[in-house]
Amino acid sequence: MRKLQTLLPVLLLAGASYAQRVQEQPAEVPETVIARAPGPIVVDGHADDAAWAAATPISFIFPWNDITTEPAQSTVARMLYDDSALYLLYECVDPYLHAEVYEQDGPVWEEDAVEIFVTPNAQDSSAYFGYEMNANGTFLDYMAFNAGVGGTKNIHFEWESEGVEIKTTWDGTLNDHTDQDRSWVLEMAIPMENFRHLGGQIPPQPGDMWRLNLNRTKGHEGQFSMWSDTGTEKASFHHSAYFGKAWFSRK
Repeated sequence: MRKLQTLLPVLLLAGASYAQRVQEQPAEVPETVIARAPGPIVVDGHADDAAWAAATPISFIFPWNDITTEPAQSTVARMLYDDSALYLLYECVDPYLHAEVYEQDGPVWEEDAVEIFVTPNAQDSSAYFGYEMNANGTFLDYMAFNAGVGGTKNIHFEWESEGVEIKTTWDGTLNDHTDQDRSWVLEMAIPMENFRHLGGQIPPQPGDMWRLNLNRTKGHEGQFSMWSDTGTEKASFHHSAYFGKAWFSRK
């Protein structure tokens, strides 16, 4: 599918009019450790693979939603790596599973979707790779430039990653709102070769640090959550100066 540059303002502003800040931004960006996968990872959308026990759980925060007055649709993410790929696992609470975008590079951010924005270049986070995935495993990928405190100015939708694996599983029924669902899981492998071109060492070595953020959007009027708070008054994820720090470990 040919990606249209006209998607840029929609992508960047999605949710901005619907969620206002309810908590203070932390003084420092968060840090985490990405453990080396203890063995082969089978991407099947199941969180019970023993390998994931080695991964640090990352709980998302809600800068723009008052979760004292509404049930939190919480998210816990995990990451692992080896020389061939970066692996991600998202476990998402969701009482109403919904995903109708099936075409790659479609507007998955309009639905319940999880995201990773990431750059291997620890010295310059103003350019990064973006991946956004919905509950049926459809994904949008791009390269973003001229980012920072003021937000991303230029997204290249024509960039296509290669070899990405995604599987999802649901505890509930997709697109059936006559019942109440419970959650969904997305598991993903991004080959390391896709992270070239922005600087940094590929594959990463123990002690290397990448800048990244992990996000979740629940459509235009739902909850917006993330790992590292971008500090904006209204919901907005594309502020790479506030990406967290992820350190690669030996084990």
